[in-house]
Amino acid sequence: MKSVLIGYGYWGKIIKRYIEGNNYFELVGVCDPALENSLNLEDILKSKEIECAFVCSPVDTHYSTVKKLLEHNKHVFCEKPLCKDFNETKELVNLSEKKEVCLYTDYIYTVSPAINFIKKNINLVGKVLYCEASIKQFGNFYKNDDVFEVIGVHMFSALSYILEAEIVIKNILFEKKNKNNLIEVALIEFEMLNNIKGIINCSLLNEVKERKIKFICEEGVITFDMLGEKTVHIEKYSVSGNGYDKEILISKKYDEMNNIERVLEDFKNHIKNKKGNYQMIYTISKVLNSIKGKIYENK
Repeated sequence: MKSVLIGYGYWGKIIKRYIEGNNYFELVGVCDPALENSLNLEDILKSKEIECAFVCSPVDTHYSTVKKLLEHNKHVFCEKPLCKDFNETKELVNLSEKKEVCLYTDYIYTVSPAINFIKKNINLVGKVLYCEASIKQFGNFYKNDDVFEVIGVHMFSALSYILEAEIVIKNILFEKKNKNNLIEVALIEFEMLNNIKGIINCSLLNEVKERKIKFICEEGVITFDMLGEKTVHIEKYSVSGNGYDKEILISKKYDEMNNIERVLEDFKNHIKNKKGNYQMIYTISKVLNSIKGKIYENK
């Protein structure tokens, strides 16, 4: 399928390599004003041969760019998040359904082998009671995007995917804002619609990169650590005469290095069904909308 890449920044350069190595998508060019040999967006829209576009431009451009692509019957792969505004998100989803083309947002944790293993075995040590998650790094910094939009969305998507429920934001504690008044460090208290509660620690100012989720369950603990020695670690606790006995049920390293290949395969399958990952698109958009409401309340 003849495809184009729109946006050639940090992530665009990474995605480009994977598109070029994919047998289904044929990259015919890149559209970015910073490039000398950039394709023109209007020419892309008019082209009958180009059927698909990968949008890796800044989030503020997503709505207008994706809307034009959908109006011209292009399948769209858009970097997360799709839009900052829920009404714009809804409009784009409705447009893609009307045009019968695929609108897919890259929530890459949903194709993670470790995340999918945990999803299938989430009740292995009883009902989930509480979640503790952390996603930290130093950077990336964007002019108009905060920590929730840059990396927080990964944890929102992972938790809602594993637990199959929407996230309700209960409280947000700020630790650090930058000169543009954008939040770079925050602690988020949340509750799932299935009554599971938890916290997410998000930071763009951490020296060490971290991607962790701990599910505290009735009979033990399930831990996801994307960058650790063991990606999935599951312990079961039982009462004994000496207190508690601990049994390690699973402690395994999963290959998380090929997730971009997996997400392109997932996108391909969605194209064949002419349907995007709308449930996740809506879930994350609602969370971001709720966060903005909480920030407004705290002013």
